[in-house]
Amino acid sequence: MKKSLYIIISAIAIIYSLWYGHFGEFSGNNGSMSKIGLSHPFLFAIWGILTYIALAYGIAVGYKKIRKRYYIPLLIISAIGMILTITCDFDYSLKTQYIAHCIGSLTFSAVSGITVFTLFLSAKNYILAAVSAVVLIGDLIPLLIFKETAIIELAPIFIGYILLGIFMFEKEKNTLEIK
Repeated sequence: MKKSLYIIISAIAIIYSLWYGHFGEFSGNNGSMSKIGLSHPFLFAIWGILTYIALAYGIAVGYKKIRKRYYIPLLIISAIGMILTITCDFDYSLKTQYIAHCIGSLTFSAVSGITVFTLFLSAKNYILAAVSAVVLIGDLIPLLIFKETAIIELAPIFIGYILLGIFMFEKEKNTLEIK
């Protein structure tokens, strides 16, 4: 049931993200999710909430699978980041709000990405850990070159959904530990 619910939630988040992104341009700076949010703040809030819920649910299910609980404070920090992101305008003329928005966005992205990476590392799934690390580091390069675009913002999120789904559907490994 948890796995099916995750697939449904993440599918809804992906479909909504793509629909919401059509209000801008996917490859240009004016098409970043935050820029679109200036014209469509309510839709931006829905996007942020759906994105957070899909990632948080996948992370929680993944950590329950490995019976670890240290993800909870990380999800709280990530949620605070998303709250700042969706409640503060991405408008440079409102410098305090702009800075709070950027700090929130960076906090959400970094903490969520690190939490997913740590999940795979803790589960000793080094392939998924390596893929998530490559995605996180690899996403930084186009972000620095092209600034924010919807594609650059959404790619690591969508890949995170996919990696979490793969992890959930993996069979438990029966290993014998010698002490």
